[in-house]
Amino acid sequence: MIPGITSLAEHGRSFLRQLLAMCQTRLEMLGLEVEQEVNALGRELRLAALCIISAWLAGTSLVLWVAVMFPRQVGLWILAVLCVLFAVTSLLSWQVLKRVSVRERLFTRLTEQLRQDIEALERYTDGGHD
Repeated sequence: MIPGITSLAEHGRSFLRQLLAMCQTRLEMLGLEVEQEVNALGRELRLAALCIISAWLAGTSLVLWVAVMFPRQVGLWILAVLCVLFAVTSLLSWQVLKRVSVRERLFTRLTEQLRQDIEALERYTDGGHD
């Protein structure tokens, strides 16, 4: 065999191994990001459902208690105040949920890593490696 061709073939194989290793790593990163996103969404949905159900039951119980315990005129005023209180609480909860659920875009870290890989490969193929 000619020494120059063998060396070129070795470099080609080495380059291909590095490329495949990077692809495998990036796919693993993709899988982890998808798993993290699914877990975060599931957790948020469970918390939101628990919050909604608990607030609804507490509000219903309070309204029934007010309707039964107080004289009619006083009860109507208290029910009006409770209605406003529930509406304000609902709006504030919605704002907090919107703020908490803001996350970085899906696959941001992966795309940044792929961008770095492309730059490294360009340096490698443009003569950065002897």
